[in-house]
Amino acid sequence: MVVVAMIVGMNAPEVHASAIYAYPIAGKVTSSFSDTHVGYPATDIFANCGVAVVAPVSGTISGLRRVDMWTRTTDNPWLRGGKFVSIVGIDGVRYYFAHLDTIGDRLTTGSVVKIGQRIGTVGRTGRAGACHLHFGISPPCNNPEWWVRRGVIGPAKYLKAWRVGIGKSPVDEIRRWLGDNPSACEDQRQLP
Repeated sequence: MVVVAMIVGMNAPEVHASAIYAYPIAGKVTSSFSDTHVGYPATDIFANCGVAVVAPVSGTISGLRRVDMWTRTTDNPWLRGGKFVSIVGIDGVRYYFAHLDTIGDRLTTGSVVKIGQRIGTVGRTGRAGACHLHFGISPPCNNPEWWVRRGVIGPAKYLKAWRVGIGKSPVDEIRRWLGDNPSACEDQRQLP
């Protein structure tokens, strides 16, 4: 299914007029997720460690970290995601994948990815007690920030649609959120 998705006024790479979405766990769907996340809008998708994580939309890698630098003693929120990848989709929305075990060897910031392309595997790096994929949806920001990247809208309704092949788009919801929070990307939050 093709979804028309145009973002106005968002910082994004080239924005295309249409996008197709896919569930971010590869193969037969054996993963589960909750409708909510503790403390902020995001979702933890529970799947076995090592299961392939795929790009839910074509886009560009906007950030990644191959080394798990999180420690319990400092609990730095910048590092809680452990190994992560973020993609700015052709729809202008950022998709964040954290707690990865592995990240594709050839992926770097700026790499172009296609929908369904393997970007890594489910893991438990960072502040994760069990194997899962932390999945967040947010607007892209031009400066380093952690609190927007981790997720600003609830992704459950999109994941439910993508899991059954419906191309529900988060573009309008992200546009509304950004309109309500115009300085969100400039908010440099300190350690909690």
